[in-house]
Amino acid sequence: MSEYQYYEWQALERPLTAAEQAAVNNLSSHIDVTSSQVIVTYEWGDFKHDPIQVLAKYFDAHLYITNWGTRHLAFRFPGGLLDVKTIERYTDEDHIRIKTIGNVQILEIEINEDEGYDEWVDEHGLLSTLSRLRDHIMQGDYRALYLAWLKAMSLESDHYDEDEDDPDNFFNDPEPLLPAGLKQLTPPLKAFADFFEIDPYLISAASERSLDLSPLGQADFAPLISRLTRQECDDFLLKIVNSEPGAITALRKKLLSFEISTPKPETHQRTFGELLKTTEKLRQAESRRQTEEKHQKHIAEMQELAKREAQTWQEIENLVQIGSTAGNYDDATALLSKLQQLSEFQGTQANFMIRVRELGERYKKRTALIERLKRKGWI
Repeated sequence: MSEYQYYEWQALERPLTAAEQAAVNNLSSHIDVTSSQVIVTYEWGDFKHDPIQVLAKYFDAHLYITNWGTRHLAFRFPGGLLDVKTIERYTDEDHIRIKTIGNVQILEIEINEDEGYDEWVDEHGLLSTLSRLRDHIMQGDYRALYLAWLKAMSLESDHYDEDEDDPDNFFNDPEPLLPAGLKQLTPPLKAFADFFEIDPYLISAASERSLDLSPLGQADFAPLISRLTRQECDDFLLKIVNSEPGAITALRKKLLSFEISTPKPETHQRTFGELLKTTEKLRQAESRRQTEEKHQKHIAEMQELAKREAQTWQEIENLVQIGSTAGNYDDATALLSKLQQLSEFQGTQANFMIRVRELGERYKKRTALIERLKRKGWI
């Protein structure tokens, strides 16, 4: 199987200029360039430039996918907009990183599955959905980062036993700041969880203590605007009319800083090991629910079949009498299998075996039918 690499970048704040499009077009002979999107694919060879440097210079969002198990999502933010100290609580060296390049900040989420992902994703249009998480993060919604932390920890914990005495054992690591709204994942967050194949039971376990998300945009900005200085008003207005990246977000952040924040109640930080135990309990509970649902469905099917038992035996007889065709014999065998299940449900297996043997005796010259009955162990 040939190697496949997919690179995509998107400009979200402003379109690329003609000069920028020309510069980007020269980065690869495999490249498709528009004013807002660039795609590069390789089946042989590699991209010769640093994708993150390309992101920092020209774009706002980047996606990289390979068919050997690498999935990489990165965003560029205007410098000074992010609460870096809070974001760093979700980061690690290998999977979630934040760094400054020039006057912008880059947030990367990179997950490498050594054995590959379970399913290939349709890369087309995916970044357009995932890029909406960039706005969430700028507004202080860190659900994507928490989900990424869950995935990173689950990968690392695969290398250790829970009781293993090792300083790198991740089971005792406390969770980072638990964001609100984990029970209310938006379509981009669902796409994010699907893209990185984050265990839905692990998400459910983590969300048990997550508060409901407060609706955005309910702050009364009118009295807050009056607290800006004349110079601050002029600076923000100039940035907004010039379409400067992040200008509106920066204004909202400044205004909300005037509000008196309500202290959040302290909650016990669960360890990743505790989350895994809850995950397993949820998985087992769902397995029991599905087993019970399947059992109840089987009961209903058998009760319905019991009403048509005589009719079903006659259908089998008719199928065999019609003629010696494989289709008829297959259909008759399938109906007999259903009647065998009914006999097990009713405790009448002996009666079933007697009737099948009688059927076999009546049509003992039908070799194809007899072979099917023998394969089932009925005669």
